[in-house]
Amino acid sequence: MSSPRPSSKHRPPPDDASRLRDYLEGERALLELRCCEPKVLGALIHDLAHPMSPSLEQAIARCLANRELEFAPAETLLPVMMRRFSLDPAACGRDPAIHALRTVCSVCPKVATCWLALRQDAPLVECGTFCPNAEALAGWATRPSDG
Repeated sequence: MSSPRPSSKHRPPPDDASRLRDYLEGERALLELRCCEPKVLGALIHDLAHPMSPSLEQAIARCLANRELEFAPAETLLPVMMRRFSLDPAACGRDPAIHALRTVCSVCPKVATCWLALRQDAPLVECGTFCPNAEALAGWATRPSDG
């Protein structure tokens, strides 16, 4: 007697297999960009509005968390975070206190969290939960303007 034929219908892989496939897809894409198109990778990282696959986004976030990529958070993330707090980055850039904010941002351990949140247009409340500059930015937002 022969055994029954397997169903010809494609079954979705189990959760673990799906996650592994997504992980490997992101890592493979990131590796190709790092090796073959580093300028494109740099542009992707700095353009928070540029669409990308979730697997690549997560791979980049892992590298940012481990400080494996050339990335200056204060240049890319701080201006966007300032706008979340209804601040004008150009006007704030003239304030001498900006140097302290840039320093904190540059060494922040939450750079990957911030990058992902700002890419996903997270609300101010969410950003305030992880940003070490949130209190200072909120203070700047409530200061009377000099103009």
